[in-house]
Amino acid sequence: MTAETLNIQLLELYKNYMQSIYSQTWKDNVSAPLLVHVFDEYCAMENRILFVGQETFGWHSMSKKPSIAELLLMYNGFRLGKPSELRDGKSQRILSSPFWNFCRTTFFDLNRDLDGVSKHTNGFLWTNISKFDCNSTTPSPDLQDRNKEGFELLKAEIAILKPDVVVFLTGSKYDERINAVFNPVRKTILPEGYLYQLFTSDGSLPLRTFQTKHPRTLLGSRRNKMENRYREVLGKVVECAFC
Repeated sequence: MTAETLNIQLLELYKNYMQSIYSQTWKDNVSAPLLVHVFDEYCAMENRILFVGQETFGWHSMSKKPSIAELLLMYNGFRLGKPSELRDGKSQRILSSPFWNFCRTTFFDLNRDLDGVSKHTNGFLWTNISKFDCNSTTPSPDLQDRNKEGFELLKAEIAILKPDVVVFLTGSKYDERINAVFNPVRKTILPEGYLYQLFTSDGSLPLRTFQTKHPRTLLGSRRNKMENRYREVLGKVVECAFC
């Protein structure tokens, strides 16, 4: 397995999807699809991890029909929240949101024994259950139905990428879509929806697949007095991934 061969397979997969999705008419406020580019480091990891979020927070524009090459360059340049391109002659700041901190820490804890690995290594992959957003947030049920192929695309991506660990950071918002694509059985690890392990009869998800709430939700806030479960869930994901 090399990044080059995986990217070639993804490219072929994306050609059919993009042709279908661009045959429709979309408004300017709908983002373009999030397409995955594999970094070389991913293939060298002891535990290859794919994190699945909810939707993007703005990602080009579907109405402008950016090419597959453009979208793959966007993913590559984003560098898992560590943008490599310059803006106004200055480097963009590394994203340090709860989502990205959760991904980087989980990745590092599962691969820390490899020489040279740090939280800033591009050794994991990220995608979303919804391949696009609308107004930088959750698309309506109608828009989701129009992009049904985008939800099904995740299953094909996983078949190509063969991650050892998949972590859905989706909460329950997209359960209907996850259930339709994977039909998983959920085993409760932490109660109240804080952490499940997912199993599929067809092997479409690896045995070490987990689902939890969005890290921002796990952190809670003083305003709504939610309990901070972030560290507990992160630690439990790492513990169970080593089982």
